[in-house]
Amino acid sequence: MNVLLIDADSIIPNIALMKLSTYHKSIGDNVVLEKAGLPYYPNKKKTIYNSGKYDKIYCSVVFEGNKKYIKGNNIIFGGTGANNKTLPDFIEKQECDYSLYPDNNISYGFITRGCIRKCSFCKVPEREGYIHLVNEPESIIRHKKVKFLDNNILSYWDHKRILHKLVDMKIKCQFNQGLDIRLIDNENSLILSKLNYLGEYIFAFDSWSYKKIIEEKLKLLQWRKPYQLKFFIYINPKMQLNETLERIVWLKKNKCLPYIMRDITCWDNEYSDFFVDLAAYCNQPNIFKKMTFEIFLNKRHQNTDRINESTKLYNENL
Repeated sequence: MNVLLIDADSIIPNIALMKLSTYHKSIGDNVVLEKAGLPYYPNKKKTIYNSGKYDKIYCSVVFEGNKKYIKGNNIIFGGTGANNKTLPDFIEKQECDYSLYPDNNISYGFITRGCIRKCSFCKVPEREGYIHLVNEPESIIRHKKVKFLDNNILSYWDHKRILHKLVDMKIKCQFNQGLDIRLIDNENSLILSKLNYLGEYIFAFDSWSYKKIIEEKLKLLQWRKPYQLKFFIYINPKMQLNETLERIVWLKKNKCLPYIMRDITCWDNEYSDFFVDLAAYCNQPNIFKKMTFEIFLNKRHQNTDRINESTKLYNENL
């Protein structure tokens, strides 16, 4: 049987597709991967697949809205951007087939699934339920580096044992979906400091109302180097712009990096150009650390009106 796997929009190796590949190859099927390369923001690109060439087609969609740009007959869709369909247990238990992504040199996987929080913009609790263990680290690691995709590892009751294990393994690692800074204490902070960590430690600063607790928890992270902490900043047009900018300014003052996570509604809004500029400024660490937003705009654009509009909006809301 000929099987086509469509990676609609993943920016890292797609775990579900790699497990499907392992299963189908184990039963003698021929497996082909196609990467559609759809962006996470709304677009009008349609990718058409000839289903007549294949006996079965799977498509994984991460970002909501991209499913409609994948065209073909009898495609089985999955992923957070398509529906809540999950892999059958016998496929979920398969190892990842990293040969689909030959240039990759990092392992990916989940130690835990689920979360204790119920953030309005997040589908994890609905899709995965309460925090629970699904793998030990050693069952995930196949390379010299690993990025764990857990949504809230610090909320798992036995997370300190897992962190100690990673310290002992000396594996280069990162929790790239972020850590919940509200759950930092003296003990887990010390363990985190001993990890052979990749890049910045990532947390979230989704509301200005978190400022007080973040200030308190930063005192427990005194081992950090300047700009070694990065904070996801979720924004949407309904939020008070002044509070969004206050979060960014506060992070710079405290030598932390922001990473703007734009809601899809940011693209269909009167301030869409400003949100694009703001994300471009904040999401490039070397630029954010070295220059002001206004200097960045003058380097980024030649259009004087665009520069003036974004500068004015920024200054008026500080």
